[in-house]
Amino acid sequence: MQNFRHFPAVLGFTLLLVLAPAARGASAEAGNGVTVRVDIQEDTVRIDADAAIAASAKEVWDVLTDFENLPRYISNIAASKVLSRQGNVVRVAQTGKAGFGPFSLEFQSTRELTLTPYEKFESRMVEGNMKRFRGTTRLEERDGVTRIRYQSEAVPDTVMPLGLARSTIESETREHYLEITREVLRRKTTAAAR
Repeated sequence: MQNFRHFPAVLGFTLLLVLAPAARGASAEAGNGVTVRVDIQEDTVRIDADAAIAASAKEVWDVLTDFENLPRYISNIAASKVLSRQGNVVRVAQTGKAGFGPFSLEFQSTRELTLTPYEKFESRMVEGNMKRFRGTTRLEERDGVTRIRYQSEAVPDTVMPLGLARSTIESETREHYLEITREVLRRKTTAAAR
């Protein structure tokens, strides 16, 4: 029986959920402009996600980098705390729980993010319950729509049944971006009403 490893990586990190090994590519598209592609090979999981939001890059950036408030609008994050800020480098500690059918897994991570405002941020895990994680989130604004392009590569260290891997990674990643989209649009609507 093949196994796979599961790890969470919050957006870009978000912070997002990701799982891993022993299979090859999967992709899924959903409404609301979110596309997810997952590639699982041996002990490495690669995720490419793409989401389009009818908002400016700054409006999207403000939600993605509101680290202390992430638990309010991203359902699998229980706590998120900024540990330090030095120039454009931020260290963030997060905890949460991910569900996989009858299974659930608590996760914790401390990530270091290098921010290039309104364009991209790069993230690497400093400590936590995966062997390795690196991710990049890019923002591209055009005609009032901002496209989020997320790529990550990780080596998890929790074993779960391979049959749950793809669908779980895809649905968790997609839900993560839908939650971000809802929060961006909520804030945009609130600001316009003032």
